[in-house]
Amino acid sequence: MRTVLLITRREFLARVRGRAFVVSTLIILVILVGYSLFIGSIGAATDGGSTTVAVAPETEAITPALRTAADDQGRIVRVVPVADAAAGRALVASGDADAALSGPPTRPRVDVETSLGSAAGSVVTVATTLVAQQQLLPDPAAADAAVAAAEPVVVAARPEDPAQGLRIGLGAFGAFLLFFSIQTYGAMVAQGVVEEKSSRVVEIVLATVRPWQLLLGKVLGLGAVGLLQLVILGGAGLAVAGTAGLLVAGAGLGGTLVSVLVWYLIGFALYATVYAALGSLVSRQEDTQSVLTPVSIVVLVGFAVGFNLVISAPTSTALTVMSLIPPWTPLIMPARMALGGVPVWQVVAAFVLTLAFTAGVLALGGRIYARSVLRTGARVSWREALRSR
Repeated sequence: MRTVLLITRREFLARVRGRAFVVSTLIILVILVGYSLFIGSIGAATDGGSTTVAVAPETEAITPALRTAADDQGRIVRVVPVADAAAGRALVASGDADAALSGPPTRPRVDVETSLGSAAGSVVTVATTLVAQQQLLPDPAAADAAVAAAEPVVVAARPEDPAQGLRIGLGAFGAFLLFFSIQTYGAMVAQGVVEEKSSRVVEIVLATVRPWQLLLGKVLGLGAVGLLQLVILGGAGLAVAGTAGLLVAGAGLGGTLVSVLVWYLIGFALYATVYAALGSLVSRQEDTQSVLTPVSIVVLVGFAVGFNLVISAPTSTALTVMSLIPPWTPLIMPARMALGGVPVWQVVAAFVLTLAFTAGVLALGGRIYARSVLRTGARVSWREALRSR
């Protein structure tokens, strides 16, 4: 292990002291900021969409005011008359209405599934004020008092978790950093293998160390570089969130950080070994991408689909299934754990499956690496790498 640690130290210092490490860290920070602004703009645009409101008979007087308030704010509100308050709540529960109004029009009860939302909330609040003004217009003093008291009472069937947005952000942020680190530093492992193989430096190195020591040292060294960058980027993100007052108590921040780090270590060991084994099959840098492409596509598909599901459908069955498939588990399970509500058996199953899969990859990848790294010239086929002695 002393030899492994020497190789690890050499790989770590060589990368950290390079300009590429600093530049890539700055670039990813810019990308994260840009993506946050992009998501914010999408949220703002979505906020102005159509809203369906079910109105009970006793609240029917608010209907003209709802349309007036919506027109003034440039929003679209569709009013659906219902037989009673229970019928309105049923529409909300089925998803056919965003809100159900019942009770007095100047102080209506607003039933929603999780939250009313800023757009619909603004329309309903303005509408109650307009109704109060119209009903007591002849008496200015009474009108002022009624307007001050006019306010909708929002009742949520499933109250929104104030930390949910932060959890989704933490999960998505962690998934992105894991994807970036695994792709970047996993590819560096393969490139380093090809570079040493093409220059025949590996022949000199393997005269004094064993193939598994060289492979393990590379994986640990570059994995430490990726972990360092992960900590830097995560710390910067949390610092910005804290300064902006976005951190919410009870968001599970500590557990999220631990899970991201643990899954990063497992995921990097898995993919870095695969990349090193694939890199040992070729002798030229020009051929590296061709052997890495299939694995890179697997990682990209898992990240792209999982990342979008985390944001758009965090409780979907598709996200649950993907988080239990070992090649994608390190990218998706930390995000699900950040969201909360993941059954313990799923976390344990994902952990066991991924460890077993990683152990198999390490055994197979180490075998391919040891039998291919000294073979130069034409690309080594999978059959040759597995059968040669």
